[in-house]
Amino acid sequence: MKSALILGNYRPSYILAKELKARGYRVICGMDGYERGAEVSRHVDCLWQHPALGDGIADFQQALSGFLSNHRDIELVCPVTEPVIKAFAKGDLSLPSSVTLVSISNALVQTCLDKQKMLDLATKLDIPLAPFAATHNEQDLFAKAEEIGFPLVVRPLNAQIRLDGQKAQTIESLDQLKQSWKVWTDWDSGACDLLIQAKAAGKRDNIYFAANHGQIVRYLHAKITRTDQPDGAGLAVEGKTVSPCPKLKDFTEKLVADLNYHGIGCAQYLVDEQSGDICFLELNSRIAGNHALPDHCGLDLSGSLLDLLTTDTSVKDLKQGQTDLSYGWLSGELTGLKQNYLKGLVSWRDIPAALYRAFHCFWRCDLDIAFPKQDPMPGVFTLMDSLPLIGRLTRARFRGGWQQRLFIRKEWLS
Repeated sequence: MKSALILGNYRPSYILAKELKARGYRVICGMDGYERGAEVSRHVDCLWQHPALGDGIADFQQALSGFLSNHRDIELVCPVTEPVIKAFAKGDLSLPSSVTLVSISNALVQTCLDKQKMLDLATKLDIPLAPFAATHNEQDLFAKAEEIGFPLVVRPLNAQIRLDGQKAQTIESLDQLKQSWKVWTDWDSGACDLLIQAKAAGKRDNIYFAANHGQIVRYLHAKITRTDQPDGAGLAVEGKTVSPCPKLKDFTEKLVADLNYHGIGCAQYLVDEQSGDICFLELNSRIAGNHALPDHCGLDLSGSLLDLLTTDTSVKDLKQGQTDLSYGWLSGELTGLKQNYLKGLVSWRDIPAALYRAFHCFWRCDLDIAFPKQDPMPGVFTLMDSLPLIGRLTRARFRGGWQQRLFIRKEWLS
């Protein structure tokens, strides 16, 4: 039987696994990843315990080469998490010629990961965005921050670096920036390479799409109404799908056409509903974390990805996803609440109301993105992982030995 290997045990992994399984592949998934859950998916046949990419690319490449050599039935390798996609795009990871990499082109991935280059492109295409500047040293950072003005959003130019565990941080004043800088300078190389941008008003809008050589063929517009962070940054935990906004559709079509984009992606904007102001944020050239949403809305981005990148199947006719659908992410919200409490961002007094909002959203929404259709076990386990005490028990399945076999009844490959 032909096989496909998914690299990255992550929320979208078991959505992609469903499509691969439907196409007749035996689905193998690596165990390393983010929230995980694919290890208990009904669509995943086998599991591979491998070195974590973060522990060293050379060790990961050696393990991957050996694994593919031992399992010559593997025809496709599907990277899901951003670090793995970036490693392939930079040439740090490679595959034998007999195996197809299911990913956007290397040049396109690197362009989209370059935040400054994408903001420059948006400027060229007359797509609205907040004032920004790249900084590379302490003096430059403080000078440009005062020039742009506060509040502002700070994020690393290197997409893999985090600011105290977050992709971006909102800074309200120069004093706060100086205090935060003392923490940021504890990083390794690249600590000074930051992108600062005036904070735009509004909430995030996501545009999920598939494009055939610069022409959009699949399209879904989703509004994020709540995230796992008090300031509105972070990961989406509640939202809804809406009718396409003509302006956002036009901006996304401009970006896709200019990049000659081929594959699937997610463009993000901030939209102020009161003023109507729009601010371009970024374009992610990969499977989005909330990949279950376009799948549930009938967009079939997994199938589009495979058709566009691995087959001669033509994907040309425009198809738009279902609108007026509400979604949430209970396990992500509970995990975020726990982390925010430990960081002192929320107090114990805030917890009852936050728990009520989380469970109220779970019961009334049309879709929880961790609970895909006919495959509930990933959602069940990731939900238990987010709970005190119970999570300590269920997370034992990642420790190896008898703990793994207790929870995971799958074939293990080596």
